[in-house]
Amino acid sequence: MARTVRDLLVALRGVTYTPRISTVVVAGLNDTIILKNDPSRVAWVIINAGPIDCSILPLTVPLQPPTASGVRVASSGGAVSAQFDEDGEVVAYEWHAVCVINTITLLTVIEAVIAARDKAT
Repeated sequence: MARTVRDLLVALRGVTYTPRISTVVVAGLNDTIILKNDPSRVAWVIINAGPIDCSILPLTVPLQPPTASGVRVASSGGAVSAQFDEDGEVVAYEWHAVCVINTITLLTVIEAVIAARDKAT
């Protein structure tokens, strides 16, 4: 019987997850990597705590800037998330961000990654 959320996740998925939390500074129109490619990542949430909207885009097409067709993350608490069982492998992709104008904003990035291979191994 699961006693904690961690126990429940192990019972449901067969693996343990570890959270990673980081703050990323997105400086103006400079392309900034906010999540590196990680096949062990199962979910993420990106929260824009800064004063300016920004755009994010997975690195799937070379030389395409995030402002071209990215997902806009609104300022002052706007958020976007992805989870493997809803969004597929895009969760593991490398993600980039830029501000929509030439200034600075802060993104809080929360990831859930697989900490162990399998409880059977």
